[in-house]
Amino acid sequence: MSQCGSHAVLMITTSPDGTTTTVVRRRIDLHCELDQGHTGRHRDDTNGEEWDIGASGSRPPTLLRQEDEDG
Repeated sequence: MSQCGSHAVLMITTSPDGTTTTVVRRRIDLHCELDQGHTGRHRDDTNGEEWDIGASGSRPPTLLRQEDEDG
């Protein structure tokens, strides 16, 4: 069976020490690896992320993950 094909974008952010600014450190394109027609949340096991189904015809959802400078 073919993969779902749903996509999302993961933005990994960080806040440099001494600031209240959040900056995007990395952008990762996520792809649902579950079978087409699955139920429940979409899942990208390669990157360890899950997301809810976006509205039909809308842009892929954007997920945010805050990480420390060391992470």
